[in-house]
Amino acid sequence: MAQIIPNKKPLAEQPLKVGQPIGAALAFLGLDKTIPLMHAAQGCSAFAKVFLIQHFHEPIPMQSTAMDPISTVMGSDDNLIQAFTNIAQKHHPKVIGLLTSGLTEAQGSDIQHSLKLFQQANPKYKNTVIIPVNTPDFYGSLETGYAVAVEAMIEHLVANKPPSSARRKRVNILASHMLNTGDIELLKSYVEAFGLTPVVVPDLSLSLDGHLAEQDFTALSQGGATVEQIKTMGQGLITLVFGRSLERAADMLAQRTQIPTEIFPHLHTLEESDRLVSLLGKISGRKTPAAIIRARGQLCDALIDTHSQLGGKKAAFAMEADHLNAFSAMFSSVNITLAAIIAPCNQPQLISLPVDKVQIGDLYDLQQQAIQENVDLLLANSHASGFAKQIGIPLLRIGIPVHDQFGCFAKSFIGYTGIRNTLFELANLLHHEVHSIPVYHSKFKQDLKQIKMTEA
Repeated sequence: MAQIIPNKKPLAEQPLKVGQPIGAALAFLGLDKTIPLMHAAQGCSAFAKVFLIQHFHEPIPMQSTAMDPISTVMGSDDNLIQAFTNIAQKHHPKVIGLLTSGLTEAQGSDIQHSLKLFQQANPKYKNTVIIPVNTPDFYGSLETGYAVAVEAMIEHLVANKPPSSARRKRVNILASHMLNTGDIELLKSYVEAFGLTPVVVPDLSLSLDGHLAEQDFTALSQGGATVEQIKTMGQGLITLVFGRSLERAADMLAQRTQIPTEIFPHLHTLEESDRLVSLLGKISGRKTPAAIIRARGQLCDALIDTHSQLGGKKAAFAMEADHLNAFSAMFSSVNITLAAIIAPCNQPQLISLPVDKVQIGDLYDLQQQAIQENVDLLLANSHASGFAKQIGIPLLRIGIPVHDQFGCFAKSFIGYTGIRNTLFELANLLHHEVHSIPVYHSKFKQDLKQIKMTEA
């Protein structure tokens, strides 16, 4: 059991934590024809948009209620109702994800009351689903904001009664923020290989995978899980949950639908990947496809190929709890020592990490502990790249944002193929330590130039 060391610093010197509103906005961007609406000043939503644009290199649909000093003091209900009206009239979204900020939470804004007033005054917009979520910046992090947004989706869209019918091939998937678009695509390919139909909530692999849409520009998300799919999740055969941060959302869905649930803390190890493949075979009644069996063999070969390069190395992490849980398990499985663990905020799952202590802190803490422990590898987002170069330690970029490299959002770290690719990337990052065999020069070798001069 890990000891959680609280953060006693009065300020963050090199911030690690990403606020809850960005996490909630990310979750809503995994729904089709949706727009996140941040109840905040314009600068808050502008920062969030830039933050996500730098990571995905895609346009990010997002609006704000444009609070100013007067509405902050006198009340912002009118701003909120006007924002609902403008968005519904101009863009006709299927879903509006209403997010609060530190400003509106400190103000005491009652978003539920404002929403009720809007719906009573505008019955013509009854088909536009508005999902309010309380996401103050001063509490939690991206992970908790993402999780409460998923919980709100289930609360507002999934009926609280057992379904009248079932679809025997349908598999519900609740995907944590730790799954990249590439991870989700790989996960869906595993499910489909067994003849099953995956429904992923939220599904970023359809909205932020970096594709060029055929239709004209739209201010809404282009792709993702649909409202109809979420409303009919009760017809699924089973719910698969990936990431412990979504355990409460999984409990809510199980209570409403009465269908079985299987929780995977991650898919970053051979053991957990085997458990998923075995489960898919059991519920589908099919044998494991040859392509998946071959991918498993390739991973086993990669474990052999890279063990001499990775075994015995020391690593330092600074990530959200789901990522820490996943990569600590992966690194322990290949005998990499977890020398330092930094988390942005306290989460219950941190206690179960296979380390002696977990520091709640920022990237400055990561830098100091990495130097102190003389680690060989760093895992963090792009904000750690500056001091990683300064102290000469390679960095594997994990989490959000990754703004100094292209395509990181499309990488896959899970399953047989993703783990294999990660092992190769880790080995290549540490390749500077591999000393090649020096060229042998015989002491009997004669200088040809000298021989020619002697003969002349």
